[in-house]
Amino acid sequence: MNTTRIKFQKVGLAIYFSHLDLQKVMQRALKKSGLPVWYSKGFNPHIYMTFTLPLSLGQESLCESFDFRLNEELTEAEILKAMEGTLPQGIVLTTAGAPDYEAKEIKYAQYRITLYGDTDILKKALSDYESAEKVTVIKQSKKTTKEVNLKAEIRNVNVNETGENYLTFTALFPAGIDYNLNPALLVEYFSENYGIDANATDYLRQNLLNEKLEILQ
Repeated sequence: MNTTRIKFQKVGLAIYFSHLDLQKVMQRALKKSGLPVWYSKGFNPHIYMTFTLPLSLGQESLCESFDFRLNEELTEAEILKAMEGTLPQGIVLTTAGAPDYEAKEIKYAQYRITLYGDTDILKKALSDYESAEKVTVIKQSKKTTKEVNLKAEIRNVNVNETGENYLTFTALFPAGIDYNLNPALLVEYFSENYGIDANATDYLRQNLLNEKLEILQ
C-alpha cells in the first residue's frame, strides 16, 4: 500500500466548491480514474483521503494537495494520465507522488490579495496598517471568540502592484493543523475602517511555508 499525494490548483469557478464539495469531487474523480485505490475495511468502505490544508470558500490556490493510498506502485505519469478528464473546470492537477512533507510542518501560507476601490484610499489603508503598532480584530470560531493582534500574526506585507482602482499585496498568514488566520480578517479590518469592499477582494494562496519560512514544495 503506497501513500500518494496529488498536488493541484483550485482556481476560477472552483473557488465556489466548499471543502466538503471538494472532497466529493476528488472521491468521484478517483473512482472514475480506475486507479487501484485503497478503500477502508468494514461495513461502509470508503476511500482514505486527507487534505493537507483546507482552503476557505471563495479563495483561489496554487498549492493545494491531498493524500490517498494506492494498492500498487505507479509513476507520476500513470497517475496523472488516469486522472485526465475526471475533474471539473478550475481543478488543475500539477504533480503526483510520495508525500514530501508532513502537515505539521506547515506554519505559514503566503497569500496574494487584491483590493478594489479608490487607489489613494487603498494605499492609505496599507500604509496606516504598516505604521501601526497594534491592529486588533475579533477572531471567531465555532467554539471561541477572541481578540487577535494582526500586527503580531501577519508577516512580510509587501505591495506588489497598484493600478486604477486596485492594489495587490502579498503577506504571510499563520497556517497549519494547530492554528490558522484567515486573510479575510485583515480585509474586514480595512472594510470597517476605510470603506473597502470586502466582497470584491481576490485571494490567492501561493505557497505554504515552514517555521523557517522555507517554501514547502
